[in-house]
Amino acid sequence: MRIGARDGFMLITSYALMVFFMGMLAVMSVRVIGSNITSTYQRLHTKALYCAQAGIERVKTELYNGFMEHFYGASGAWTDSSFTWFDDVANGTGQYAFPVSGTVGEGSYEVTLERVEPLDEDVGRLVVLRSVGRVENMTVTLEVGIRYGLARSEVFDYAYFINNYGWFWGYSITANGDVRSNGDFSLKYDPKVNGDVYAGVDPELGSNGDISGTNRWDDLSTYYSTAPARARPGNPSAPSEDTNGNGVLDPGEDLNGNGVLDTYTYLSGYDGDSQHYAHQTPVNMPYLGDLGFYKTVATTKGGTLKIGGSTVINGVYDGNLILVGTDANPIEINGPVVVTGDVLIKGKVKGQGVIYAGRNVHILGNVEYVDPPSWPKPDYSPADTDTANASKDFLGLAAKGNVIIGDYTDSSWDYPKYYLSPYFTSPYKVDSTDASNGYVSYFDADGNPWFDGDYTDYDGGKKEDGSNRRYYESSFKDSTVRQIADSYSQITQIDAFIYTNHAIAGRVGAITFNGGIVARDEAIIFSGHIIMNYDVRVKDERFRDKFYLPRDLDLPRIWSWKEL
Repeated sequence: MRIGARDGFMLITSYALMVFFMGMLAVMSVRVIGSNITSTYQRLHTKALYCAQAGIERVKTELYNGFMEHFYGASGAWTDSSFTWFDDVANGTGQYAFPVSGTVGEGSYEVTLERVEPLDEDVGRLVVLRSVGRVENMTVTLEVGIRYGLARSEVFDYAYFINNYGWFWGYSITANGDVRSNGDFSLKYDPKVNGDVYAGVDPELGSNGDISGTNRWDDLSTYYSTAPARARPGNPSAPSEDTNGNGVLDPGEDLNGNGVLDTYTYLSGYDGDSQHYAHQTPVNMPYLGDLGFYKTVATTKGGTLKIGGSTVINGVYDGNLILVGTDANPIEINGPVVVTGDVLIKGKVKGQGVIYAGRNVHILGNVEYVDPPSWPKPDYSPADTDTANASKDFLGLAAKGNVIIGDYTDSSWDYPKYYLSPYFTSPYKVDSTDASNGYVSYFDADGNPWFDGDYTDYDGGKKEDGSNRRYYESSFKDSTVRQIADSYSQITQIDAFIYTNHAIAGRVGAITFNGGIVARDEAIIFSGHIIMNYDVRVKDERFRDKFYLPRDLDLPRIWSWKEL
């Protein structure tokens, strides 16, 4: 049968279309197969990656937990040699063994230790781990560097931190900052706390972390209008410029004239509310044990202290020291310095730095900055305020012993002495290096040294004149202290962030602390009122080198991460 030309064309066309569609089907099939292969690869790779990362996280945490027990020991004291714990692990003689393996779902991991390196910029170690994650036939290898080092301690986040029971008893007490204790916290007679109150659960203290009593506080608008310039800023730093709430600056709303709708939040600023946080986990106190670390820091950082242009301390001063600053010749500090004995101090201070004392710090009069920081309230130019405050004066006073305020030879000191012995104080573990200051009263069944808590007792040491010395007294003669000290009613202002392993105590007038107070026990007897203004610069990492307050173990931090 003859096929016409038109019919033949149709067959050819149909055949061509069939070939085209079969080709498209083949291409699509290849693409689907390729897509399935890619999808399977990505799925397995992701799972293997998660397994490898899980191994890193496990070892990172287990190393930290094991090292933390070694680092703090019984008393909480540490030295820069504490980090040799990681060197022992690397040598195979430590308390942690490699390789470490485990399973995660349908996959597994194996972690090995590549190397341990010292940290150049700080005390600590860089631990480099290699982790291999496996799922079916997929393998992923990670190499991760983890920093184990030091950081500013959390105890410096508060205007008032007590490593025992905290107590604010008095209507005329005002804290412009958060307050915390590692034991119960007692609020009595309605003190004012423009901040939050924390209490910790500590079995050794017999504390349940309870907060008793109530406190007053200012709302934010009242705080803006009444808080002193030295008090911490508000959060936000000022009321919104957008008074009509339309999201733009209208005429009259641009209060600082920068053409921008400003909203600036200080994370450490006051938010106009006071909350109570009971039953908290205690915050570790960065116990000052061997001061060798701080001596090294003082030397390597080039810390100095001058008066009248003459250098008094170049890194480390061996012995007891009297520091009196005047308007003409203020105490000028630059960086961290160490005094191995007692420090007697009063007067004008300039610069930025910390004085570490191997025993007591005695504040015998006002301590005032020549160029203090301030925070306007409200503040519509907070960035400018931060820039200005960055160069303002700062003093840290850190004592391995006590911080004592006022003339302890005066009869008025009978009042604080009443609160410096049990039952207001209680025994606690100390470091073996505290034996030189007399704080080792006895040893427990495990061989740990303890202090009995009686600061009014003799510490076994002698004063310059050969007389017996009490814990709260200095090594100088009583006549020397009386000659330098102002009367208690004249002590009305202390510009410093104060830290002590043991007690802060004193007899003062109507006083303002600008900075913060960190201690185990507190016995400050005041007349009139006491105001505590927290210096928020302490929380700013820009001042890590200048504000070198006592350091504590930092959380492990990822330093480097790569897939091999």
